Amino acid sequence: MPLEQKNCHLLLVNPNSTSAMTTDLKRLYSETPYATLSFVDGSDISGCPAAIENQTDSVISAALMLPVILEAVAKTRLDGILICCFSDHPLVQVLRENVHIPVMGIFQASLHAATMLDRKFGIVTTAMAWQPILTTSVRVAGALDSSAGVISTGLGVLELESRPRDEVLRRIEECTSRLIDHGARCIILGCAGMAPLEKLLRDILPSEIKIIDGVRYGIQFLTALALA
Repeated sequence: MPLEQKNCHLLLVNPNSTSAMTTDLKRLYSETPYATLSFVDGSDISGCPAAIENQTDSVISAALMLPVILEAVAKTRLDGILICCFSDHPLVQVLRENVHIPVMGIFQASLHAATMLDRKFGIVTTAMAWQPILTTSVRVAGALDSSAGVISTGLGVLELESRPRDEVLRRIEECTSRLIDHGARCIILGCAGMAPLEKLLRDILPSEIKIIDGVRYGIQFLTALALA
């Protein structure tokens, strides 16, 4: 008789008010093995940013999303929480102070994956404001020696969806080419909104270049912690 598959229950948090991003997360990851996923966002919260474009947006979204997440934790047995914003988002530390289950952000998950692969990594991000912010976050995380840099596409988060797909892919490809020239052997997708483009990017980039999607790795890390 086959062994019964054990599943954990994870909460994926899209800390902005754009429900289309949450829909993409559901479409891409709902069939994850060994994990049942629930999703929450700020689409019903007045004042929640439509996208996280800078540190101010991060702080506002953390303050507004925290009660919603704590309510979900109180109502449902959860084994882990993943914050689906590529930054050192304040929700990660705030939730660690308030819940007793593992909490991870996709920024942290991406760095863990890159350092475990022992490859120099580069980060492709969205708006220019994120270049210095993420560079500082990489340094604080102790991973600067493994970094080939952070390069911005110059696109806002919402433009990843609203701009023509060919233009978005071209900009990301230009950034990845520069990072590869600087020694990167894996490319970190520096926005959860880039996740739907992962398969297309695999067809564009050299086969030896690893692409790291922090949402996928974050789910896998939290699942491993829950089922260990």
